[in-house]
Amino acid sequence: MSTSRAKIQPNDACPCWSGKKFKRCCRGIIDWTQILRSGRDHRQYLSIRGRNLLFVEAICDALGIGGTAEAPSLSSYKRAFTPEAVRKIYEAVVEIWPIDTKIQPLLERASADVSGLYIGDYDPAYLTRAIVRHSIYANKILLVDPFQHPYILKDEYNPLFNPNQYRAQTLKNVNFYLSVLPWIDAGIVEFIRTPADFDRKLNFDLIRRAQQLYKDNPEFEASIRASKEDLHERHFKSSALHMTILSAPDSYLRRTFRQVDPGNKEFTEDDFVDYVNTLRERDPNFLEPMGTGENNAQLHMVFAGGTYEMARLSAQMAGSYLFTDLQARWAMIEHDRKQCSAENRAWSPFAKAVQNTKLHYLNNLGLEHALRLRSEHRLESVRSLLTRVWEKVRSEEPFDEQAAIHLANELTEAVDEAEAEWLQIQKDLVKIVGSGLSAGALSAGPAIAAGHALWLAVAAVVGTASVGIWSGIQRKAYLKKHPAAFFMELRSE
Repeated sequence: MSTSRAKIQPNDACPCWSGKKFKRCCRGIIDWTQILRSGRDHRQYLSIRGRNLLFVEAICDALGIGGTAEAPSLSSYKRAFTPEAVRKIYEAVVEIWPIDTKIQPLLERASADVSGLYIGDYDPAYLTRAIVRHSIYANKILLVDPFQHPYILKDEYNPLFNPNQYRAQTLKNVNFYLSVLPWIDAGIVEFIRTPADFDRKLNFDLIRRAQQLYKDNPEFEASIRASKEDLHERHFKSSALHMTILSAPDSYLRRTFRQVDPGNKEFTEDDFVDYVNTLRERDPNFLEPMGTGENNAQLHMVFAGGTYEMARLSAQMAGSYLFTDLQARWAMIEHDRKQCSAENRAWSPFAKAVQNTKLHYLNNLGLEHALRLRSEHRLESVRSLLTRVWEKVRSEEPFDEQAAIHLANELTEAVDEAEAEWLQIQKDLVKIVGSGLSAGALSAGPAIAAGHALWLAVAAVVGTASVGIWSGIQRKAYLKKHPAAFFMELRSE
């Protein structure tokens, strides 16, 4: 971080790396000018986003990637996950998040007017779905950092002392972290630490409280069992592939091939091993086969954002609602709705409906759509549409499973209305500009949700300022009346 500026100006990017201007972030709270002049360690003053970005730098440094050099091949990238590199990555965790970190003020400063903390399946496929679906109305989505803090681990399982056993899991975690990096950079997603990483006693107390919660509420048993079955169904095939085939030593693969198909004359055991090696090389989350020595054992973890009680406490600090894709955790959120925060009461039932809505075109959402909503200042209008629809369909039991169906039906109706009016606008445009408006421009109908393209095409064809002004006014009026136009593009893809 540069110390050349004598004074941080109000419109400068805030030195905490929050992505905000200084006047809208740390001014009056942290004396960055003095910190930078003194040369003190500035990391303890960084925002959560700043610490996320600093951690990515530490990951790249540990693995020897990044900079101006050509991107490494997948095989050389995976070879970089040595015990020494793993230890460096976890040393960075401790340096960026020291044990005396005051986590509550950091979480409080991470708050946004609508932000959610995800405590569901952290497998990249399911996590990505959660991020993209909820980015259409939430200002910020908080994720619990998947890198365990060494402070809370016993020495025998601590990556600082025994990094070799963490190599495979660190590869998965790094891939996951880097895949979310564009969302972090855009300020939509942040990886948080919970108080559990800095207060062992509090962590143990909340674990005991969770155990008592399960004991006092036997109705949770069915939802917990359903969640376990769901997780097994989601990950059984990929886990079986990784643990049974890809991770197996070549000697085991050869022996298995001879046992399963001893008379095969078309394919040899060498062919089978070569095929498995091809799968190993292409899989970005697979490190290497298991060795025969004890030192080659690898830890593999399934992560869901930590314990529910700790997540609830963290969400309260950050002013966030909780959401998930696991039945057991929805049951806990619903159980707590009368005593939980206002954010949970208002947004968690809605988040469940959005999560379960059977509108498959919502899966077409991506970072570009989330950024477009924000750059065109349309996030609030789309959020207002969704909340209006939600208020119309929600019942006295807001977590009811039928809510997702009703939400989907109402949203579909709103998109249909927007599309019908768009067709009428097309007819009006043809009347105004005649045949000069190309078929190509008209066929771009759903692109109205993406930007100015078609409206500007009208002005370009006519070539007059008055039509250009008229087009701009018409577009703004249309989007204000029909925020659902945003979904027209998604539905057409």
